[in-house]
Amino acid sequence: MSDKMYLCDEYKLYFKIEDDVDVLHNEVELYNAPFVGNNAFCHEEYIDGQRALTYSIPAMTTMNQFLTKKIHKDELVDIVFSIADQLMYLKANDMSIGKVILNKGYMYIDFDNMAVQLIFLPIDKPMDRCNMEKFIRDLISNMNFANKKASDTGYELIKYFDHNPTFYLSEFYKFITDIKNDNIAHPEDERELMKSAMSAAGAAIQAGMTNIEVPEPQHTTTTSSFKLAKEVKDFSSNDIGFDDGQDESTTVLTANSKTKAGPVIVRTRTGERIRIDKPIFCIGKSTQGVDYQVTDNNSVSRRHAYIINVNGVYYLRDNKSTNHTYLGGKIISSGTDMMLIDGIRFKLANEEFTFKEK
Repeated sequence: MSDKMYLCDEYKLYFKIEDDVDVLHNEVELYNAPFVGNNAFCHEEYIDGQRALTYSIPAMTTMNQFLTKKIHKDELVDIVFSIADQLMYLKANDMSIGKVILNKGYMYIDFDNMAVQLIFLPIDKPMDRCNMEKFIRDLISNMNFANKKASDTGYELIKYFDHNPTFYLSEFYKFITDIKNDNIAHPEDERELMKSAMSAAGAAIQAGMTNIEVPEPQHTTTTSSFKLAKEVKDFSSNDIGFDDGQDESTTVLTANSKTKAGPVIVRTRTGERIRIDKPIFCIGKSTQGVDYQVTDNNSVSRRHAYIINVNGVYYLRDNKSTNHTYLGGKIISSGTDMMLIDGIRFKLANEEFTFKEK
């Protein structure tokens, strides 16, 4: 049983506990340490002679208030990711996730980063298991989606539980992280990368551009400070339309890709020279599906960025990375192709490279 009231700068929650129930003070300390979106403070006190757990929560929007607005895809994903993120923290510290109140009536959202404040009960008492499926289904059913992209994401979440009757937190965490990072490239996505780059190059030629200019992209901000990269499917060259010499119907995306040696990028920290030898060259830390793997920098996303060859002209494209891609010191907006010129430097997160034509 709990009482709840709203103060000018915070919420206060009181959960009455029986005298024979012990409060686990080590769990109180772990919960009170700020972690991945958690800013609440919990302590034990007596209120009118009754033992209680008291929670102080910085003023945020309640989940119920938030659900009165139209929900966009990024908001839905960030909310579910934040919840799964905190459950992973609790599990890693041997704190039962069954003690989390998975009830939207006791959740609070920070509009700045869409982090969800969860209430955890640090008591020595058996609790029901974490019923994430019931919570997600209830959450989705109470949402008013802003567009088809958002409703499709809601459907993907429901479909996950349809196909996974047994809930494993680590698997669900990977699933929602995949959606959040959105770095899984499908064959049609690769073709769209090339098509858009070729269209941009064609437009530049028709406009009679003779000088190479690096436009200033709009700055973007990340919505979450806690990152976990995701696993991706490994797509072979045939999957994305490369000419393998066996299928006459296969489109050769860059006619000179096999007859002319490509440029190199030089990794500043190690001095390593990486030959760009494919029309679509992917860089990231994944063990699969990349052409150059950054093995020792967790700031780099799994499939962080592409270098695209269009008739001998090379472009850099960010792949919705977590920590952004920078060209000449400026953030590249995701999906924007930026022309690479000899000697220019770019960064994937904090990992610097130099593009060299020879």
